Amino acid sequence: MNVLLIRKGVGKDWTAADYDSYIVLAELGVPYPAARVCRARRGRPLRRAVRSVLRTATVTPLPAPTVAIDRGVAG
Repeated sequence: MNVLLIRKGVGKDWTAADYDSYIVLAELGVPYPAARVCRARRGRPLRRAVRSVLRTATVTPLPAPTVAIDRGVAG
């Protein structure tokens, strides 16, 4: 890894997938590819909170629908 990449935000804590994403974005000509990868690596507190609420929520099943058949109707 050269100095230019390190200056642009590519860090030692990046995984191989992060580096691959950076290379793809750079080859596509996306402006600031390292910033995009860093932004994608950030935590998302709201999403984490929603997931924890959904984990603790209980699901109440709906009763099975009943079907009424009127056999007295001539058809």
